[in-house]
Amino acid sequence: MIKLEMQGVTLGYNRHPVLEDISLRASPGELVGLIGPNGSGKSTVIKALSHVISPVSGRILIGGRDIKSTPRRELACQVGVVPQMPLLPSTFTAFEIVLMGRNPHLGLFQSEGPRDWAIAREAMEKTGTTPLANRRVNELSGGEIQCLMIARVLVQETKAILLDEPTANLDIGRQVEILDLIRRLCTEKKLSVLAAVHDLNLAAQYCDRLLLINERRIHAEGTPAEVITDRIIKEVYGAENCVYTHPVNGLPTVILSAARHKTSKEKA
Repeated sequence: MIKLEMQGVTLGYNRHPVLEDISLRASPGELVGLIGPNGSGKSTVIKALSHVISPVSGRILIGGRDIKSTPRRELACQVGVVPQMPLLPSTFTAFEIVLMGRNPHLGLFQSEGPRDWAIAREAMEKTGTTPLANRRVNELSGGEIQCLMIARVLVQETKAILLDEPTANLDIGRQVEILDLIRRLCTEKKLSVLAAVHDLNLAAQYCDRLLLINERRIHAEGTPAEVITDRIIKEVYGAENCVYTHPVNGLPTVILSAARHKTSKEKA
């Protein structure tokens, strides 16, 4: 079990800061959601925690160890990543893509064996991607590829998972299936999970805590009920909305109020 932490971190590209003085944590058995407007820096946080980019200042700790001193292969055995827009070899089959998740566990010039294949098949079964096994990447839809990425991160058998829009391109049924799976694995295996989520209602339903990013900083942090309120959502998103209590589980639910144009009869 490991904890993911950022301590006073500033992140940016080409010396232009995107986020400033960010502190966050995701503990074992906890699913933390990153929410915020488009371009607020959610994906940047994921990139920093997976060591794709380095912080301008501050510290990033993985299991209490500075990420800068953690070898890449060791980090890959500890933290799995589901990117928003993966770059995949188009001629590989779905099974080969999922099996790639075993690479951090293999030695130099070592090939996958029966145990690795069994782990890959089990992950595909859990994510409902088994029927895709022999199809090539260039034959798959965006939603199918997203499910493969989640299967691949399960095959990696890490202690923490970073997800950048894990339900992108998925229909509502698959969204629920995938988030149910992630929620269950987080609880059962005591994984530390940090997910950038665009849909506020999904974030409220599945996350233990939420971090709302806006204007380079953390605007609000806490339980879904503490973060998703009429006042905070209006401040950050500028949209007319109503936050209701879900009738079944008591969690906040956002209903937007679309601009309504009066008819000529109403104007009269």
